[in-house]
Amino acid sequence: MFERETQWGRLQEAWQDCGDGRTVVVLVEGAAGCGTTQLLRRLTRHAADRGAHILHAHTAPGSPQPPHGVLRRLLHALPVELRPPHAAPGRCSPEEFAAAVGTLAARTPVVVCVDDLQDCDPPSLEHLVQLSRSPHRAPVLLALGQVLGVRGPHAPAPGAPFLHHEEFRRIRVGRLSPRGTALAAASATGTGPAPDASRLYERTGGNPLLCKALLDEAEAEGAAARGEGGGPGPAPEGPFLQAAAACLRRSGPAAGRLAQALAVLGPDASADRVARTAGLTPRTAAHARDVLDAAGLVTRWHLRHPAVAAAVLAAPAPHALSALYARAAHILHADGAPAATTARRLLLAHNPAHDPAHNPARSTGRPGAAAADGWAVAVLVEAARQALVEDDSAAAVDCLRLARRLSAPGPGRCTLDLRLAELVRRTDPAQAEQQLTAPLEALARGELGYGDAALLGRTLLAQGRIEQAGAALEHAERRRAAGERGEDPLRGLLPSAPACADLRGGPAPAAGPLRAATALLWPPAPAGRDEAAVDRVLKDTPLTHRTLDLVLREIRTLVHADHNDRALVWCQKLQAEADRERAPGWFAALGLLHAQALLRLGDPRGARQAAAAATEAVEDRGGLVLSALAAVEIAAHTATGEYDAAARHLELPLPDALFGSVHALDQLRARGHYYLATHHHTAALAEFLDAGRLARRWGLDHPRHLPWRTDAAGALLHLGERERAARLIAEQGDLPTGRDPRPQGAALRLRAALAPLAERPGLLTRALEELRRCGDRLEHAHALADLADALQLADEGNRAGILARRAWHLAADCGARALCERIRPGRTDLRTTAAAGPGPSAAAGRLTEPEQRVAALAAFGYTNREISAKLYVTTSTIEQHLTKIYRKLGISRRSQLPLDLEYDVP
Repeated sequence: MFERETQWGRLQEAWQDCGDGRTVVVLVEGAAGCGTTQLLRRLTRHAADRGAHILHAHTAPGSPQPPHGVLRRLLHALPVELRPPHAAPGRCSPEEFAAAVGTLAARTPVVVCVDDLQDCDPPSLEHLVQLSRSPHRAPVLLALGQVLGVRGPHAPAPGAPFLHHEEFRRIRVGRLSPRGTALAAASATGTGPAPDASRLYERTGGNPLLCKALLDEAEAEGAAARGEGGGPGPAPEGPFLQAAAACLRRSGPAAGRLAQALAVLGPDASADRVARTAGLTPRTAAHARDVLDAAGLVTRWHLRHPAVAAAVLAAPAPHALSALYARAAHILHADGAPAATTARRLLLAHNPAHDPAHNPARSTGRPGAAAADGWAVAVLVEAARQALVEDDSAAAVDCLRLARRLSAPGPGRCTLDLRLAELVRRTDPAQAEQQLTAPLEALARGELGYGDAALLGRTLLAQGRIEQAGAALEHAERRRAAGERGEDPLRGLLPSAPACADLRGGPAPAAGPLRAATALLWPPAPAGRDEAAVDRVLKDTPLTHRTLDLVLREIRTLVHADHNDRALVWCQKLQAEADRERAPGWFAALGLLHAQALLRLGDPRGARQAAAAATEAVEDRGGLVLSALAAVEIAAHTATGEYDAAARHLELPLPDALFGSVHALDQLRARGHYYLATHHHTAALAEFLDAGRLARRWGLDHPRHLPWRTDAAGALLHLGERERAARLIAEQGDLPTGRDPRPQGAALRLRAALAPLAERPGLLTRALEELRRCGDRLEHAHALADLADALQLADEGNRAGILARRAWHLAADCGARALCERIRPGRTDLRTTAAAGPGPSAAAGRLTEPEQRVAALAAFGYTNREISAKLYVTTSTIEQHLTKIYRKLGISRRSQLPLDLEYDVP
């Protein structure tokens, strides 16, 4: 009732005039929610307190009224003895009704109150008009309430027949001013700061009903929300939105349609667009806008509060809402609106639940029924392109998915499938693989052009699907040779043209496009690209859907080149970025490299954890990457001696496409090592040879990454086929990367097993040097154990025991329980003493206790960094100790340190 003093005064004046024996007609007009009902209620209470008889009737706003509906309520409010003989509403004449009211007024003043006159049924309105014209002189106050503008700009207002009454009074009720809104805010009860009046006015436009609802909602939310003048936003189904919906219902159908158009168009609304979307004439649309403005719901051609859109869009059925969005999209397109603007309405037309303002509880869950012409596909594709420029791949995926649904079968749809496969890889690698089904079928029919075939080949390669990629690239090569041209889909994967030239030569340049392309995405760590060069590329390359393959390629290069420490740094950094970007597919791809790097560093427990985290990120959406991650877990469990856990992974079904993908190599190798560890040597040999066959076929036969020959040679040794094993070892050494530290270390271990006893220590010492260079602590422990065994057989028990102790500790650090068990049998407690032999070296007496610790650890093969970590001192301190040790012992290098220094290794 703020700022209603004048209106209330005029109503009191009308009541007083009525008391003088006159029939007075008062029409209270205002927009929905502005207080007409409150004024009429106050009037009826005021009159009733003074002995008046109240005949009250109200309509249901926005609903069709049955004939005589209002009259029925008024007749029911008359005393029984005064009701006309024919009191049935359809039989009571206007004169009989007026006479009955006149008889009652002769006893006591009568107030006939009818609210929402705009919805009154015509027969009842006729009776009210007749009552106002009755010649009797009696104290009758006819109090009518009416919402302005509901009937449109042409139809006469329901109050028009009363205008010529000699005692007619019109009372207008408007929105609150900013001052009135401030008074309403100041009156809010509760503790805490007063609501922000300016913000309250901005949200409600001064509509009293909306103000009260927002203040009530803020009060319920607490003092903090009240201080914001309504909190962070109206609650769904809360008082404010209920009040807004009530205002819309009372404002009439044209205003409701206009509000829906405003909600659908949002910031892109204009007078012309809104009218066309709502299906209204410009004049009707302008009138409806004035009605909504009077109610405080709009400002210019926009809904005043964004949350009101939720109340507006909750009203229509899903199919009607879809049609409204489709009409808006067509109008925006015809007006030349930006593609993204039009595409958003197209998306909502086919799935209204995408709109955050839409009430999901009312959605059927089915796609919208709105149809779109051919222009829609072009708009959606352009919107997807713009979204990718802004690095919004989720919006691009939505646009391309709808474009595919709306496009006709043919080359255009295949192109969309290919683009989608690139993008959905971010969140759903399995869906990315399935997205290529239709293009692969088109390839089989020979229907793909050069560009699509080449892009299909590139996408398949990125997914590791080597066999299918080969078919696509060969088809593209034939189309190119026939004169077709298009963008090279492999361009941009390499950091520089010289590197690209090196790789395109590949290991077998005559093998065609498959091997050249395979070398781009699954490189053999090319010569001339050192760790620093890869670091520079990764520092200069942001993680996006377009650069993902390049980033993975560079990290894979670090892993294959045994720069695994750097690979871990980049994996952790980029996985954190992928997690922030909500890109679980990228996280899993990086997680695979993370786990593989840890495995190559001899940390099977860490590898298992990294693989599990990557698997969890994509759950059942990982596609072929899940098989590669399972391979890491098999290898890790095998290394730690957890054969039952490895077997559980082996029992999982493998996808049919796996053995046409590069991930088959890791799977076969992991299975082979499990079979080798569990003494199924023939089965292990078969797995290793299958891996080699695929690697050679795909141009991926690089011992640095896949030393399948030494793997197979190990199985052959167990089977007694020594000559065949020796041939495979020699064959590996003749390959370009066969003499790199990792494959060379493995080869030397196996050569020692084939060599006479006297040659074994020398070969194994060389193996240790190579394995230390590649950083694989677990393989280093295996070589140490082999050397300890060789020295034991050569009757060098003291040295053998010391090295066995070192091997045991290193294996224990790696979590390799099986290797620890292999070292333990037949020996004394390796954790505390060396094998039987001479007493402590005389050199020990010349060293201080800290120097003896450093010398013992250095003799066991620990690096300066490892020693500093174990002894909790700096590497500089270790270097100073070693300088003094060398001087006291009269030696010049680490390899001359005595191996019989007694020190309990931590």
